[in-house]
Amino acid sequence: MKNTAQDNAANKVIMVCVTGQRSCDQLIARGLERAGQGSSVHVVHCVETGRNFLNTPFESDAIEYLFTAAQIAGAELSLIRSEDVEDALVDFAKDKDANIIVLGAAGRPNGKEPLVMRLQRRLPEVEFDVVAARG
Repeated sequence: MKNTAQDNAANKVIMVCVTGQRSCDQLIARGLERAGQGSSVHVVHCVETGRNFLNTPFESDAIEYLFTAAQIAGAELSLIRSEDVEDALVDFAKDKDANIIVLGAAGRPNGKEPLVMRLQRRLPEVEFDVVAARG
């Protein structure tokens, strides 16, 4: 999806879902690109209870990296642990009244329907901006 002048015309609430340290900068940059004057950007990383943030055993370093990236971007950072990541992301989007959700393209884990498809079904009023990973 392309950035348009209309994107910047109104205050928006942008939710940026980050999953890995390698892609978080790209996703945060896309969220900022979509945000207009007076918009807010919320960076959220949600993991299943018992798993490491950003898929690394060096969790404290990963969290510090993510905090710094969000802070430099002027975004709010939320780290969430939940038994159900999908439910937690839906609740977060509703709580923040997100207009746009930016997230990376992902494969089909364990043959399941991709997360973005499930989120789109549950949040039909929200625009989804799926960012392809850089090669």
